[in-house]
Amino acid sequence: MQILRFFYAAVLLSLLAMTSCYPPVPVSPDIFGVHVSCHYNDSYDDYMWIFQVWVDHPIQLQDIREVEVFLYNAYGEMSYFDLRPDGKYLWNDIAMEQNTNLTCGRWYDVDVVATDYYGSTDDLQSYYQ
Repeated sequence: MQILRFFYAAVLLSLLAMTSCYPPVPVSPDIFGVHVSCHYNDSYDDYMWIFQVWVDHPIQLQDIREVEVFLYNAYGEMSYFDLRPDGKYLWNDIAMEQNTNLTCGRWYDVDVVATDYYGSTDDLQSYYQ
């Protein structure tokens, strides 16, 4: 009986030691698509900027807290947009050009950052022209 208790204790300790050697792998959002476009809208008599980002999360989609888009022009000026969820994977926003410091047809660096409730992030860099 003593040997059996010793055996169970040894197995339990070895299992605890094996699981504590490997920390949990952090997971983060996964940006798998970005679309930035600008189109003239007759009804608003202005250009409309459309920002669309597709994001997944390996645990559950509800863990994604925010998706942000940063645009930088050639002079280093930045524009910021906080996107809203719209569908299963899609986050988007639409802005009239007169409410931004953007100009259709100009070249911009586009940085997209997705953050979850655990503080993990994914980022993707692209461009618009």
